[in-house]
Amino acid sequence: METMQSILKRGREVWDQVNMPKAEFQQRVEKIKKQMKKEGINVLLLYGNALNEYGDLCYVSNYTSAFLMGALVAITDKGEVTLIFEGAAREVTATKSITWVEDVRSCDEVAHACVTYLKEKNLIPSTIGFVGLRQFMPCRQFQSLSESIDQCDIVDLDSILRKMRMVKSQRECDQIRRSARIVSHVFGLISETTFPSRTEKVVEAAINREACLEGAGDIRILIARPQETTWTFRPAEDVPISSGETFIIYLAVEFERYWSEGIRTFLAKDSVFAKPKFENIESLYERIMDSMKPGKRMFEFYNETMREMHENKFVYISDYGLGHGIGLGLEESPVINGKDKTPFKEGMCLTLRLLIKDREMGAIIMGNTVHVSKSGPEIFTK
Repeated sequence: METMQSILKRGREVWDQVNMPKAEFQQRVEKIKKQMKKEGINVLLLYGNALNEYGDLCYVSNYTSAFLMGALVAITDKGEVTLIFEGAAREVTATKSITWVEDVRSCDEVAHACVTYLKEKNLIPSTIGFVGLRQFMPCRQFQSLSESIDQCDIVDLDSILRKMRMVKSQRECDQIRRSARIVSHVFGLISETTFPSRTEKVVEAAINREACLEGAGDIRILIARPQETTWTFRPAEDVPISSGETFIIYLAVEFERYWSEGIRTFLAKDSVFAKPKFENIESLYERIMDSMKPGKRMFEFYNETMREMHENKFVYISDYGLGHGIGLGLEESPVINGKDKTPFKEGMCLTLRLLIKDREMGAIIMGNTVHVSKSGPEIFTK
């Protein structure tokens, strides 16, 4: 879902070495080195936008930034790890406090600094792996880098990193669980709070305040009012909410780099938002979720879900999909649709959304962050 986002992150910019110790990142680098050896890669370059598209470089370095700047992590076949970020030299000390990487370098432009690094390591010519460069590096920088390494063989390894990141470690699951607690807490607040002045902006402000107090670094909010003739999820506006209206909130929260999301349907009554009971839809949601079993492929799960809804005479709203992976990115692989052949695996964390048309309320929508565990699917945003 495309949402409004703040220019700056607002949460704690720290490295919690208890919850995410150095060994966690070193294990990831070892996995990557093995894959590099299989592919004959001399050096792997992982690029990202450190404010938003930071998943790949953060996966190995823990680095993110509160600013819209590019950053790159280089891993050699010897296991040397270097972090290059756009920023002033005075920021290197602060950056070292949030990453385990010892070789940290600042620069004005990542592409130029990357070429300097490759020359220093005698890696021109060599075989270079790319992750994220084609998608996220600014066009001019990417062109400059490509021209400087035209003697090198380039191998795209985006799909390999996607597969690694799909299955979360126990520590990653715990981090997602922490962000999910904020989502659950905020939804609880909405249903327990009296709003004397009830507008979309007032509700949005209450959500933002409470999530920030809980330590959220990034907060994404969309609202929907399905009793309107033409409705969609959209940013909040300064318009009143009438008693008797259906009011749906989409909330995604990032806490210490990891995301979770949830969707809840409320009914506006006087000055409060009630949480109606949708026993038949809740029962349907549980049956669907219970079939998220390791080994079953995404398209099989999707087809079973569509069949289940059709047999129970529910009208499905397909605009926002059933869900996808979530973790260091708000939207990760795999995608729950009729084409994705990726199987469910233990350790996966995904969003699961169910959007149903309803004559009286317009629509009823449920959405959660779900963990595929040994004992079965577990809702983190309960």
